[in-house]
Amino acid sequence: MTRNKLISLVVAGAVVVAAVVVGAFLVLGRDEEKSTKPVSAPTALAEDVPTDVVTGEPDTSSPEPVAPGVTMTPPDPKAVAQAKASPIPVPENVDGCDHAYGVSICVPWEFPKGVDSQAEKCEYLKVRGFTRLEVPGRDRHGLDPDKNKIACDN
Repeated sequence: MTRNKLISLVVAGAVVVAAVVVGAFLVLGRDEEKSTKPVSAPTALAEDVPTDVVTGEPDTSSPEPVAPGVTMTPPDPKAVAQAKASPIPVPENVDGCDHAYGVSICVPWEFPKGVDSQAEKCEYLKVRGFTRLEVPGRDRHGLDPDKNKIACDN
């Protein structure tokens, strides 16, 4: 089964589930409208409002310890390890782009008609702002004929 067919089946299933949920809410909503039971608004009495919380001044006291003898201290910023962000792997043709030239770079999977040679493809990319393309993986379009891992540099 191809990826597109699988995605289509998942989306169709989600639509069916959403339709069932909306239908259930509509049916339940009609039953509640027909109910003759009077609805009263919630009320709060003055004695229900705690007076010790509403003082007009912010609470600046420190929180109580979690356990006796345990104190809360903020973490040392130098000790907190910073995780190095790594790009999420993207399939090469998930959105019509050949991501073999970079995760955030969209080299067309198929160039427009008339853009056939390596020079034409490089000119097409240059006009669209791709002046330096590294080739970390495979070079499906043949943009790096000298194999120096930089496309369109000759």
